[in-house]
Amino acid sequence: MFCTGLYLAVRLFWFTDLPFFLKIFASAVIMLLSQCMFGMRYVVSFTPHMSYLALKICGYCSAFFICLASIVCLHDLLYYAYWYYTESFPAYGIRSEFALIMLVLSFFLTMYGAWRALKIPAIVENSLPVAHLPKELRGMRIVHLSDLHIGSTFDGKWLAKLIDKINARKADIVIISGDLVDAVPAKIEKDIIQLQKLSAPLGIHICLGNHEYFCGAMPWIEKWRSWGFNVYINENKKIEYNNYSFYMAGSADFEGNKFPGLLTPDMEKTLQGIEKDDFTILLQHQPKKARKNAKLGVNVQFSGHTHGGQYFFLFPIVYLLNNGYRSGFYEVDDLSLYVSSGSGLWGYVPLRFGTDSEVLIHTLTKK
Repeated sequence: MFCTGLYLAVRLFWFTDLPFFLKIFASAVIMLLSQCMFGMRYVVSFTPHMSYLALKICGYCSAFFICLASIVCLHDLLYYAYWYYTESFPAYGIRSEFALIMLVLSFFLTMYGAWRALKIPAIVENSLPVAHLPKELRGMRIVHLSDLHIGSTFDGKWLAKLIDKINARKADIVIISGDLVDAVPAKIEKDIIQLQKLSAPLGIHICLGNHEYFCGAMPWIEKWRSWGFNVYINENKKIEYNNYSFYMAGSADFEGNKFPGLLTPDMEKTLQGIEKDDFTILLQHQPKKARKNAKLGVNVQFSGHTHGGQYFFLFPIVYLLNNGYRSGFYEVDDLSLYVSSGSGLWGYVPLRFGTDSEVLIHTLTKK
């Protein structure tokens, strides 16, 4: 980001006819914007009294920098290609008017992308086809939340409105596939307590995401369990629906591999006691091991983590990092995988282009 900021500063200002002090000032602002998301990461996680207004302003600054970098770099790829093939340099590219146009365009793109990112997500009804689905489970409705990231831009008021919309749908069970919080309990307990209003006959079921590790997983686990939520750390639970027993299982996140001995993922332990013919729903934050889970006999897997790519420039990277699972439904052998685009998003860069936030209500149907 520092190198990108340096490129933008030189590219937009240093070859123009602007006064020297303006070049220095504008370059300093660009370099400061390039570091906003990293400053926010620290502030969000460890500063208990930072206002959400300040967090949103910092988030908008990060989003503005990303938009500016994107459109300038896209333009310059074409600009330099034209220069290379025609051996003529388009002079408009080093005028102060060009810099102004790039800045104004980035501002409006940021406002649009931030609006898409921060609004209350739509509730999407989805029919989820499942192989070998017992007749007793057909029609079961599952609310799928993921990547709420409460604490990084999203607050208790936003969460309360979302929960009201979810409860009005009266689903059978609620699952949260990781990255529920993005700050320590001391900072956001007054916001996350809204979660206690969630209701479903078969309960609330949560697995850890990588961001839970960044802000103290154990205090959150203890708190959620004290609220009566089911938190899965390499374990499973038998649940009754229509007089039929199935298993809900959940593994620790792969982030735990960076902390040996602390909540590391263990699928053998996660599925311990489950027989081959038992119907199993797995909560696993990252979707990349779906094919391995299919071979272990898992029937349905709910994941998140990818945010659907969040920003279309990132789609190829997200595909590569998650073994081709970016968002939506995937058939992986006999396993039905659904990767949520996220009910919230990484609030350090509140932008969505090419994908939307979502809350899924899955209705299980026979494949």
